[in-house]
Amino acid sequence: MLNKEKDLILRNLISVESVIAKIYNRFSTNRSFTAPVQKFWRTIALEEELHADIFDEIRQGMNNDNIPVVIDINMERLKEFVDKINRLVKEVTSEKYTESDAYSIGALIEAELDEAEFIKMIKTTDNKFTDMLKRIENDTKKHRVILINYSRGIK
Repeated sequence: MLNKEKDLILRNLISVESVIAKIYNRFSTNRSFTAPVQKFWRTIALEEELHADIFDEIRQGMNNDNIPVVIDINMERLKEFVDKINRLVKEVTSEKYTESDAYSIGALIEAELDEAEFIKMIKTTDNKFTDMLKRIENDTKKHRVILINYSRGIK
């Protein structure tokens, strides 16, 4: 795969994380949610924004510093994922949600859509970038567990 193709994939992953952060930020400003729930969504949104920054740093390292990055992601599958996330954004911005609905949408994003599956398809020999990818994977696992439990009413 050429760097141009890998760059496009990483740009799409940056977009995915940014859009997920946008959804969670939307929940964090919902005035009908309690303050602790708003804070929870703001915290998780910040983590998603950090994930976008990590993908961008990897993209720049690959392009500017020739750090080897192997990506085995099918572009069509990634585009389908981006389309699903973009549809969710439209739904979230056009409808009102309860706290329970927000947790269910978060669980859908983190578990059923599973953005972390793409992280497993990125490899590098650079220890810093490997650690960064591991952080995204661990954060996503944490988000998945929390949001699935919250969506089921377990806190």
